[in-house]
Amino acid sequence: MQICAVIPTHNHHTVLADVVAAVRASDLAVIIVDDGSDYIARDSIARLHDPDNGVTVQRLDENCGKGIAVMTGFATAQRHGYTHALQVDADGQHDLARIPDMLRAARANPNAVITGKPVYDDSIPAGRKFGRWITHFWVWVETLSLHIRDSMCGFRIYPIDASLLVWQREGVGAKMDFDTEIMVRLYWRGVDVVHIPVEVIYPEGNISNFRMWDDNVLITLMHIRLVLGMIARLPGFVLQGGNWQPARPGQTHQMQAQSRTQTQPHFSLQSDTSPAQHWADIDERGMYWGMRFLGMVYKAGGRYLCLAAMLPVIVYFFLTGETARKASRKYLRKMARANGTPPPRWRDSFAHFWRFGEAALDKIAGWSGEMKMDDVILPDGHDGIFSYIPKDRAIVLLVSHFGNIEIIRALASRDRDFRVNVLLHQKNAARFGKVLKKLAPESQVNLIEVSEIGPDTAIMLSQKVEQGEWVVIAADRVAIGARDKTVMVPFLGDPAPLPQGPFILAHLLGCPVYMTAAWRTNGRFEIAWEKLTDRMVLPRGKRIEAITDYATQYMAWLEQHVRAHPLQWYNFFDFWARPRDKNDQQ
Repeated sequence: MQICAVIPTHNHHTVLADVVAAVRASDLAVIIVDDGSDYIARDSIARLHDPDNGVTVQRLDENCGKGIAVMTGFATAQRHGYTHALQVDADGQHDLARIPDMLRAARANPNAVITGKPVYDDSIPAGRKFGRWITHFWVWVETLSLHIRDSMCGFRIYPIDASLLVWQREGVGAKMDFDTEIMVRLYWRGVDVVHIPVEVIYPEGNISNFRMWDDNVLITLMHIRLVLGMIARLPGFVLQGGNWQPARPGQTHQMQAQSRTQTQPHFSLQSDTSPAQHWADIDERGMYWGMRFLGMVYKAGGRYLCLAAMLPVIVYFFLTGETARKASRKYLRKMARANGTPPPRWRDSFAHFWRFGEAALDKIAGWSGEMKMDDVILPDGHDGIFSYIPKDRAIVLLVSHFGNIEIIRALASRDRDFRVNVLLHQKNAARFGKVLKKLAPESQVNLIEVSEIGPDTAIMLSQKVEQGEWVVIAADRVAIGARDKTVMVPFLGDPAPLPQGPFILAHLLGCPVYMTAAWRTNGRFEIAWEKLTDRMVLPRGKRIEAITDYATQYMAWLEQHVRAHPLQWYNFFDFWARPRDKNDQQ
């Protein structure tokens, strides 16, 4: 690895000699690119030209912009055999004592961009601080990640070849839009970003080359380009498992993502899904993976920032998710028929997708502690969840993918003396578990991986019931290993398959069974629960009939709430399709 320094400057010359001396103290050759400075600054900069002592000055006769000045320096460095370049601003704002740390990080991460992460004192102008925050937000949208913590710092080490390749093939902003755009485009190409905290000051008398109107317009246009670029790249991002570039040879997508120490948002309305796919591959595959990303954005800027970050992703999945879109339209047509309302239009289906995105944020609010009991409307005038169902009484809760049952689980799990066991599809439990530890480290929720409910599951849950714990299981989806174990019950006027497993499990556990749901209404959450039976009885010889009867009661109870809040039904697959036999091809 051969590293030099490139210092672009336009009329900054008063502290330039000190900047050069600090860089040379780290034994780096220096290339100064004078970007058309006025004659007083030009002469001062020219006097620093001293090739014998490792300092070269290049001059651009016209002011072309920071991006062109930096890339001119990179091209010169490449011709002289350098592989990496330390970009340093000429105004002396950065703590150059961190150069050794930057160099160590570069040698440890030769394929990465090493960037300063500014630590400001009170000298930063309020307008500049606000403007930087706006850019940070859009960069998170454009990369679908919070990994880039600052995209505007002019104190970085770049891999020269990768940077010049981006410049030549894609183009990058030539002026104040350069720093952000090249970092985002390098990130899209799989170049990692490593941050080094660097103190930054705004000294008195400092010359600013920022043009309030012109450069704000340039930055706005840059973000438009990058958002459109992100949308264009989304199909590849999805197909590559949440990576902007395919995994390198010998490296899985998961390993690549872990090496970047980031989590990308991946929403569950998967595009390009064949109708034969099981719901587990269509819906929940990425839901909880994206929750960690949303959690970070939520903490940084709240609900509305999250909604803005999700908008382009939801639009993309609505436009390209043919299977989910068809399922939504089919469901909404059945709902319109049942409720006697006009047939749905495309905007009704988009509203269905959008409400699903909002539900993801509500999960974040619930598990991160933002949701309070004052935000919840409890049934029958009760003032707490446990005033209706004692926390030391074992029960089975039948839930569904209507509304947001996470609210009940999150609020109940805050009690340190209470535990709730949640059965999840095996592909999702590990993902959700990792997210839950981040959002609610004190949670008393026990996530249990299942693909189908068998004797081992029943024995393990029986021990939980003996300890007075709750068992929560979704009763509206057929597990991938139990497609031949269903009963058909009416829902919105047509028969739909429901799994036998939850009802058999409730029978084996021998405790009261409750039907439970929670949904958003007027900014709050309404909770409904009703006892289905004190003990589920499945007589021998009439087991299927008994399960069908219980399942019919459950779906009748659920349907009344779904019909009242139709956009909060989140089964984006053909709910009425008869499940194939487990030996069928998927």
